[in-house]
Amino acid sequence: DGEQVTIRPAKPVDERRIQEHFYNLEKNDVIARFFHEKTSFVHDEVEGVSLIDYINDLTMVAVVGEFGFGQVIGIGECLLDPATRVAEVAFSISKSFQHKGLGKILMQKLASAARDNGIVGLMAYTSPQNRGMIKLFNSLPYKVSSFFDGDVLVLSCKFNEPKPE
Repeated sequence: DGEQVTIRPAKPVDERRIQEHFYNLEKNDVIARFFHEKTSFVHDEVEGVSLIDYINDLTMVAVVGEFGFGQVIGIGECLLDPATRVAEVAFSISKSFQHKGLGKILMQKLASAARDNGIVGLMAYTSPQNRGMIKLFNSLPYKVSSFFDGDVLVLSCKFNEPKPE
């Protein structure tokens, strides 16, 4: 909508902004992201989102506002499972910025960084009702596999398996 959004890797100084982002999410968005109601986002939990190594553990943030004073309005996280070399992704977008393509941009940036760093694919745990996450995963140019693990839908793709044309 004409508002400038900066997308960049998270930094330790973003910790408070990331906390504020999580606190400002609507209840349903918190449940979609964390799989349960959650009203507290303490330092120890949020620190892992902002302290990253940029290779095996990467968090991208979407920020609006003045440099140094911006508000985090989107988060895309990518965490490597060293045993499988597949990274789990998770996203949250502030309500007023949903359905504007931010999730797709974050997903593309995470997938590109993962591929560049030797990660073989991506996976995500989600609710079968989370149409946004399913659509987001299917926007990737790779063949997407899905299966149920109890009530949870598991989505995955390998970078060496392009989507059939």
